[in-house]
Amino acid sequence: MGNANSGPAGDMQDEILPLDEGISRLETGTADADIQIDFGEGVVASVSGDDELDGLLQRARGLRLIKMMAELKPVERPAHMRKDKTALHPAVEEILDALRPAD
Repeated sequence: MGNANSGPAGDMQDEILPLDEGISRLETGTADADIQIDFGEGVVASVSGDDELDGLLQRARGLRLIKMMAELKPVERPAHMRKDKTALHPAVEEILDALRPAD
């Protein structure tokens, strides 16, 4: 497999970050649209603009969670994800809404 999304060349274009480091940079706001994150199995995730960084962060966190569950590691859900509180990126929410069957 190739890139999840290929962006324009930039400072970080040649540097492909490991998953945890990519998440850390996205969470601290030290990443820009040139970020590339190794999702494993030859998949490198990137974005085409700064407005897509939140979506990339959500995908990266989701992948990390799936990997932790697959490795039977303990998983602590963040408090903001508990008790019927959704924390979906608007684009993800739109996709899920589109997949719901019509009444």
